[in-house]
Amino acid sequence: MRLTGDLHGVFVPVPGRPLAWRLALSPAVSDVRTGELTVTGADLALRIVVELRVSTGELRWRIAEGFIDLAGWIPALATRPELSSVLAGVSATGRVTITGEGTWAQGIGTGGLRLEMTDGAARHEAQGWSVDGVTLRAGAEMAELIKGNVSFDLLVGTIGTSRFGARAFSVSGDLKDFARVTVNSTRVEIAGGEVTAEPFSVSLAAPALDTSLMMRRVGLQDLVVFVPTALSEARGRINGKLRLGWSPQDGVEVGTGELSLDGSESTTLRLVSTPGFLTEQVPARFTLLPPWLGPLSRWFSPTNPGYKTLSEIERGKLALRVDSLEVRLTPVGDERGRSASVVIRAAPQQAGTAVGEVTIEVNVAGPLAAVLRMGMKQNFSSQMR
Repeated sequence: MRLTGDLHGVFVPVPGRPLAWRLALSPAVSDVRTGELTVTGADLALRIVVELRVSTGELRWRIAEGFIDLAGWIPALATRPELSSVLAGVSATGRVTITGEGTWAQGIGTGGLRLEMTDGAARHEAQGWSVDGVTLRAGAEMAELIKGNVSFDLLVGTIGTSRFGARAFSVSGDLKDFARVTVNSTRVEIAGGEVTAEPFSVSLAAPALDTSLMMRRVGLQDLVVFVPTALSEARGRINGKLRLGWSPQDGVEVGTGELSLDGSESTTLRLVSTPGFLTEQVPARFTLLPPWLGPLSRWFSPTNPGYKTLSEIERGKLALRVDSLEVRLTPVGDERGRSASVVIRAAPQQAGTAVGEVTIEVNVAGPLAAVLRMGMKQNFSSQMR
């Protein structure tokens, strides 16, 4: 006896989002039976038409309609405990379309399945981030899909955060065995430059990231937000490479790396007003006579011509023209036990001052987070000529 007619029902994947399903099969006409599987609900539809050849057992299928609207489903999915930590507070727009067709015969599947979204967007008002112009393409041939292998390409037009903006973000990779994601290439334009990442893999069971970032001509002017206690203004570009890690337990961790100036354009810095930063170890006057000579020692104590210049630099009144910038990050400690070191060699931007060159060296022995404050409480050295 062959089943003819239809089966139907309702299931609720998330509260308030019931989905009605229906499977209809027609009587055999000659050697062929046809049918249709539909799933419908608010902001979602899926309709698959099938054709079965009774004599051979070959099943042909095709997705006649398939879409999901993210605006309604992202907030709904955020109510599920396993997704709430990722999706809570996120709003999104965009429609994901589902296409595909293939055959199934003698335990072997052919054809493929594809997902595509264009011009999507997402944002989190409380956390202050947004992404716009999102394009996602993912899919696989049936032979790979059965194994849990899916390729994907993700493009994002613009990224906005409370600290910085970026654009032209792209990442391509593969889902492997439904267990891990392998990222083959990553690129983003930030601060007028480019950042790329070496290939890396992330386990879905225990997500963690460990990769190297390469920076090319990244603008300092947009990176001042990361060192607000040290710099009020910066111009120029940097190159470099650093290790970046992330885990749910430890958050973002910066590893070994080196940064240096890009010589394509001049670099200038202006410090946040910090009286004493440079002049603390520099005398305002030179003493030519011993102090026990009383008034005579004061009469023969000429003013240090570089003191005023250094004071203007440390108060942010006078900008520095940077000749070299060297940043070295060594979380496990270098030969001197430093987790980070920053060396800046610069001269006053204004010509004719008494200070020819200033060298600022910052050494950090503790957590690398301190380097983002430019170690304002660390030791430094200054040289004048």
